[in-house]
Amino acid sequence: MQNPRNSYGSGSTRRTVLLSLSGLGAMLAVMVGLWWHEAMKTPVVHIPTPILPNPNAFDVYIKASNAVTGDKQISDANSTKPTVAYTLAQKEALVQQNINVIDTLHQGFAYPYFNPPVRSFNTLLPYYAKFRGMARLLSLQGKVRAAHGDWNGAVESDLDAIRLGKDVPHGSVMIGYLVGVACEAIGRRPLWSTVDQLNGTQSRAAVTRLESIMAGNYSYVDTLQQEKYCGQAGLLELFDDPKARAAFFTDPDAKPGDEQATAASASTLSALFFLAYSKRRIMNNYTSWMNRSSELARKPYGLHLPPPALPNDPYNSAVLPVFTDSRLKGVESDTQNGLLLLMLALHAFQLEHGRYPAGLKELAPVYLKRLPDDPFAAQGTFKYRLDGKSYVLYSIGPDGQDDGGKPIDDVTKATSASPNARYFVTQHSIGDVVAGKNIY
Repeated sequence: MQNPRNSYGSGSTRRTVLLSLSGLGAMLAVMVGLWWHEAMKTPVVHIPTPILPNPNAFDVYIKASNAVTGDKQISDANSTKPTVAYTLAQKEALVQQNINVIDTLHQGFAYPYFNPPVRSFNTLLPYYAKFRGMARLLSLQGKVRAAHGDWNGAVESDLDAIRLGKDVPHGSVMIGYLVGVACEAIGRRPLWSTVDQLNGTQSRAAVTRLESIMAGNYSYVDTLQQEKYCGQAGLLELFDDPKARAAFFTDPDAKPGDEQATAASASTLSALFFLAYSKRRIMNNYTSWMNRSSELARKPYGLHLPPPALPNDPYNSAVLPVFTDSRLKGVESDTQNGLLLLMLALHAFQLEHGRYPAGLKELAPVYLKRLPDDPFAAQGTFKYRLDGKSYVLYSIGPDGQDDGGKPIDDVTKATSASPNARYFVTQHSIGDVVAGKNIY
């Protein structure tokens, strides 16, 4: 016969266990709910909206670049390897049909430039390609002027392109910064061979204008700040906009007609993603990395400080590496500008004294307001020495070592299509950036 006491005790134990399990289940549900709430909570960030100048040179540049006609022919005619042989008359015609465009651009030089803020990943920026086309038009005008012996006019056209390139990054994200660097290179490239054609007065005038243009530099730090704001705004879209999430999490290889299934899949993926890597964590990782990159960018490139470690969440580890090598482009462009500025000043000095100076210090403050810094060095200006009746002028380059003016020359980089690629400057180049050799 069953003991009633044992029966009672057994039932009590079961009820206790069930109650405990229910309590644990409730606690687990609360914890999961809190976890979900925190994971899905949209972080709060401050994204400022800048006050744009009025009038803004940006609007004038847009007007000018939109009015360019024959842009494909201009690009081809300005190329070192055009698809057809353009006559001087054809080049003149291309420039002449756009002379009012160039005049409009010049009007914009009277105003400050600031790019409208980019605060979305979906913002289209077609004007950057047009700005690059405008630089090519100015360079073509310079070539036409040079062909007629108007060397001073050629310099002015090329400096216009550099001025355009220096303006474009102001207020922009990284793509604008890099387009500005490209515009500067387009304007600077023909100037290396034009320097020796100038008289002393023209050289001094070119120095004065190039110094003024270089003083309008928009720093890489400021560009990172604008990129950070754009990235933060884009993340907020990704967090809260179903369409943005669908675009990010959708399989790019999905077949047409599977929109409903694709959207459901994207919704599931985004939920799992944010549950594993909370929105706050992703935003904090992005913001911290950009802030740390800005801190490092304030220090000289020549210190060769390592970039910050990439965050371990999949979003940032995929997106942020594109910014790790961008600074080199700006540093290299500033280096090329500094070498060009010194070449112009050295040319003026030689014409007026019948010799080159014994040292760069003889150039300032008569020919230059101040000696430019070598952007690749931790401190100090460019290296210079006399070499017979000429000179050797160089930057110590990205390796940070003074190789005595031995130029970067990597023959493995040369190709039949680009034989001068052996002299191009990359992050891992060994040697110095030498005027007359590593120039573009």
